[in-house]
Order: sequence, then structure tokens, then C-alpha cells
Amino acid sequence: MSHRQAWARLAVPLGLTTLLLCARLVSAPTLSDPIAGTAPPSLGLSVPWLYLALAPLFTLWDGVSMLSMTRLKGFLVGLVGLYLAWRVGRLLWTRRDRGAGPAPGLSLLKEIRILAVSLLVLVLFLVGGALWHRPMLALRGVDPRDMVVDFHSHTNVSHDVGGTWMDGFDTDANLRWHTRAGFDATFITDHNEVSRESGVGSQETGERNSGGATVFCPGIEVSAWRAHIVLLGDTLPVDRSRYNGSLDELLTLLATSDSALGALSVASLPEYRRNHWDRLDTLIAAGLDGFEVVNASPKANELPRAERDSVIALARAHNRFVVGVSDSHGWGATSMVWNLVHTAEGRSSDPCHAVLQSLRTGFPAVSIIERHRLRPDSWWPSWLTPVGVVWETWRGMGWALTGAWIIWIWALALRPRRH
Repeated sequence: MSHRQAWARLAVPLGLTTLLLCARLVSAPTLSDPIAGTAPPSLGLSVPWLYLALAPLFTLWDGVSMLSMTRLKGFLVGLVGLYLAWRVGRLLWTRRDRGAGPAPGLSLLKEIRILAVSLLVLVLFLVGGALWHRPMLALRGVDPRDMVVDFHSHTNVSHDVGGTWMDGFDTDANLRWHTRAGFDATFITDHNEVSRESGVGSQETGERNSGGATVFCPGIEVSAWRAHIVLLGDTLPVDRSRYNGSLDELLTLLATSDSALGALSVASLPEYRRNHWDRLDTLIAAGLDGFEVVNASPKANELPRAERDSVIALARAHNRFVVGVSDSHGWGATSMVWNLVHTAEGRSSDPCHAVLQSLRTGFPAVSIIERHRLRPDSWWPSWLTPVGVVWETWRGMGWALTGAWIIWIWALALRPRRH
């Protein structure tokens, strides 16, 4: 191998290593609080050994999983652009490298093979990330007086889970998912079906704060008039036909959810942003108890930070609580957001009741902890989303994951090659 070929072989790993170290120089906090700005310094993410060992794959799965729907579209468009730039650049480089010799012809068959392999790798990456309930980053360092809670999740009882590849995502699977992510409790809020199944998920030692299993809390997501309203608590069955015909019927649901149904009401994203943005005061006056301001579902993960902050200000002014939710339908294994609920009893023997009692105190009840990610309103243009995902993933990683990335980069670069 010539010196030029040797340097050319090292150019990519040297460049990637340099960029990784530059990302550490402009690193972003891994966790943040959209209300306070910064997360408590005691909080961090525990990294399972398999996650660390396969850091490039797992961190990119997480980065893509936390994209909004518009960013996901930009991700696919950007990949097409990067692929074309790679193949054209490769052709030009090969011709330049051969100098005055005959220019190689474009082998259509070779390009088809490379395209087919590239598409297969992309499909395997996306399908593997969506279907494998792999080891997850879990929240750690939580104050024993706080509970880690998810307020909106689903099982195969919901119409958009049952009948899909997630048909096996039942209550136990839901609780195992939340246990791996470090939750103490999760409200299962299936679409228009009251969840009443009791019990806890299976123990997964070492993957959550207290070493126990996530507790099931009951709830329901009601498809009301141009809105999805999450009801938290052991509600009575809800006849959605009484509340989905008009604004007045929606307001009736909000006004009676506590007294008639025994539940607290939360306006879910993206419906309230799309359909009720100019009447949030009206919803509050009718009796709405809280708002989602972070939702990890791609179609609901579009709320810009300026709009999020305006909802937080409105909730603070009216003493309504705000929450972040997974809205998990079983796809993937990435937790983007956690809620710390400050309960008088800490992790009590009746955690669901303790959480609901705390929520009744209003705005101070919940602290939201979310992960750093490429946001829909980030400065990265849509067509550069693939590059933005990698860069923001690097900025939000600690040194352990950065080291694992560097090891993989150089292991692949220096692997023996066939001649």
C-alpha cells in the first residue's frame, strides 16, 4: 500500500474522531428541565453494558427515535442526498486517481448492487430499531422522595397497537418497557378503553432507580371533539359519543371529569395545538387540569420551544400541571422524557393515589426531565437532518459513549482487508 493510499484510508477515522472531540467541546447537557432550564445535577442516565458495547448503533437508534415527523421525513430525504453525493464523489475521485489513464465506465450493475445493499442496511436499521425491545438508557439519581412517572402510554387494547407488529404489547410488556427506562409508575391510557388490569411488571434488577418493577396506574385517552383528553385515575367507563360532537360537549367532559368520572384531565398533543390553540383559556376555565408539553410520539413531537414555553406560562398562571409523556405504542426502546412527581409520602405503598394527590396541587407537582435531541425547530435544515442527528447525538453523549464510538471507528478503519 502506498503512502497516499495509507493516508486516504486514515482520513475518514481521523476526521470522525476530530469531529467527535469537537462535539465534546460544544457539548450539550444530556438532560434538561423545560421549566427550570437545567436538570438537577444528581440526575443522569445509566448505560447498560450492551448499549455501551454497541454505542454507535444504540445511540443512533435513540437519535432517530426522538425525531419529530417532519424531521423523520427530512432524515429520509437527506439520506437520499447523501447517498447520491457519495456515489458521484466516489466516481469523480476514482477518475482523478487514475490520472491520464482510461476513465472507468459507470457499471450500472455494480451501482444497482450497491443501492440494493444500502437500502437493505437502512431497512434493517429502521426495522430493528422499531421492533427490538433492547436495553435502554434509564434515569438514575432520583431523589427518594420523588416518583418517576409516565402519564400517557398504550397497550394492544388500543386500536393503533392491536393488529400491528406490536400486537403482543400487552400490559406486562408495557410495564417491562417502563421498568427498563427507570420509571416507578406509568398510567396506561388506551384509546377509549378504561384500563383496569392490576399488578406490576416483571423485575429487571439494576435497570431502574429502586431496583423494582414499574407500577400500573389506570387511565383512558378519550377521543373527544377535535381533542384527545387523557383521564388519569380509576375512571368509570366513558361514552365518547357524548363528548365528540361539539365544543360544548368537549367542555362538558372537562367540567365533569373529576366530579362524575373521578379522574384528572390532561390535554394531549398534538390535538390541542392543532385545533384549540386560540382557546386554551377556555379549556382551563371549563376544568382542564393539565397539559402535555413534551410528547415523544413523532407526530406529537412538533411543538416548538417558544410555543411550549407559552403553554408552561399559561399553566403556571392558572396553577395547572404540565407533563411530558412517552405516548408509547410499543415501538422501539427509547425513553425521551420522564416526570418527577413530588409526593408527600415519597414512594408510598399506593403510588398511583399519591401521584394523583400531588397532581391536585397544580403546577408545582411535576418536574419534567427530557433528553437532548435534534428538535423540530433546531437550526439544522430539514435536508441535513441525518447530519444533525449524528451531531446532536454526539453533543449529548458522555465520555464513556464517546470512547465507545472512537473504538468502533478505529476498529472498522484498521480491520484487515482482502486484496
